[in-house]
Amino acid sequence: MKKILGIDEWVLTKKISADKRRVEVSIYLKYPDIKSLLKIQPKDRLKTIDQDQKIKFDRLLATKLFDKYTKLGTVKRPSGIKTKVSYSLLKKINSLNYIQHAYVTKIEQAKKVNKPKPLSFFCVKMTVAVEVEGRKKGNQTIEERYVLVKANSFDDAYKRVEKQKKSYSELYLNPNGQFVRWRIESLDDCFSTDINSITDLNKPEGIEVFSVLKTRKLTAKHSWDGKIMPSR
Repeated sequence: MKKILGIDEWVLTKKISADKRRVEVSIYLKYPDIKSLLKIQPKDRLKTIDQDQKIKFDRLLATKLFDKYTKLGTVKRPSGIKTKVSYSLLKKINSLNYIQHAYVTKIEQAKKVNKPKPLSFFCVKMTVAVEVEGRKKGNQTIEERYVLVKANSFDDAYKRVEKQKKSYSELYLNPNGQFVRWRIESLDDCFSTDINSITDLNKPEGIEVFSVLKTRKLTAKHSWDGKIMPSR
């Protein structure tokens, strides 16, 4: 059941028939395909999305799979429902082609298993200063360094890099016999990547490892009329 999320986080503790076991679940409607909106004027697109979500919402209610529910989203644009159904109905919900997914939040007579959160790849941006023994004036080389690290949060990523500061700044001799070290001066930013395993790095389209949003003055050269360039 690919669309039923969170169900593998529960272990059934008592033998109850699937029809009698109740499940608390949030069901989310599928969002319209972006390509279907291309030929619609911008001012009409939001209205089209509202209508699409209402139609799917009514279809979901028409299944009569549940008696009571709480509407998710807004009156203008419903995004789904939160309800209770029998365990046996999850397969039926999974088969509905107009829902995006359903997330199980509770199962009667079942125990939730707290699985350890898997580590993700974070990219830490740092400033590294190249320090030469005895040099007190002139220009100094600094480096903007980006390091991928496996961690479970932004703070954890910073801490893991912080622990490696000494190994990053190992001394070596330059041609003049002076000691040189590359010292991490500051940890400046951290970015959560979509890399879950090393195999993700083999994607032909590449994968984003760092991103920063900036602004610039909009000119005719950089404006876009909304037309899609044909693929080659």
